[in-house]
Order: sequence, then C-alpha cells, then structure tokens
Amino acid sequence: MNEYFEQEFAAAAEKRRNWGWLLLFVAGVIWVVLAYQLMVPFSDGDDEYAGSSKCQSVLFYEGDAPTWDEATWDDCRDERRWPEMLAWLGLSVPLSVGGAVLYTSGTTSLRMREYMAEHRIAAAKKDADAKKDTAAKKDTAAKKD
Repeated sequence: MNEYFEQEFAAAAEKRRNWGWLLLFVAGVIWVVLAYQLMVPFSDGDDEYAGSSKCQSVLFYEGDAPTWDEATWDDCRDERRWPEMLAWLGLSVPLSVGGAVLYTSGTTSLRMREYMAEHRIAAAKKDADAKKDTAAKKDTAAKKD
C-alpha cells in the first residue's frame, strides 16, 4: 500500500511539474511575440505593392517622425495597438506565476521524495549494521563462555 501511495505521489508531482513547464512555455511565447512586435519595423498593410507604408519599430524609432515612407502615425499606431499588446502581457503574468508555482511545487515534491528514499536506505543500512554488531557481540560472548 505504501509503495502505491509513493507512485501516485510521484505521478502527481511529475504532472504538476509538466503543467508548470507548459504554462511557462506559453508565457514565454507571448513575451517573444510581444518583443518582436515592439522592436521590429513593420508595414501598415498586408500588400506591399498596393501602397502600404513601412513603419519604424514602436520602441526604436529615430527622430520626431515615427514612420519611414510617408505613413502617418495613426496608420502605424492602428497596426500595433497598445491595448491588445497590454492585454496579452497581462494574460502572460498569471500564466508565468502559475507555471512557476506548479513547476516549483512538483520539483520540490519529487526532490523530497528522493530525499526520504535516501533517508530510508541510510536508516535501513544503519539498522543492519547495528544488528551485525549485536550478533558479533553475542558470538564473542558465547565463545568466551
């Protein structure tokens, strides 16, 4: 019964750790996409041949004009909407916190299980050594008699 409990405990801890990794991965993907959208120049339309204009990156633009080829600030701002980007960033916060908690909890549980197993092995070895010493003392006492 004890072995079954330990296997179930380890399986639940591994599951928590895997869910933690998944949530952290999803949050990381959101962060990479947002960083890309903030730092890379873009165009304000889907078709480059139909008169779309290129816009500078949202974070790294040069000079007073935030655009390159005659695009207006409104055209570029409409393409990279801050409220949507902040919403995605806001979604990534609970995902990353939850992922960190689940991963840490699962990893700590698995490590504590390993520690307890090492402790049980050491205690069993100590008991076996004590029994050997007791048996050796009895043999020595029996030989003296």
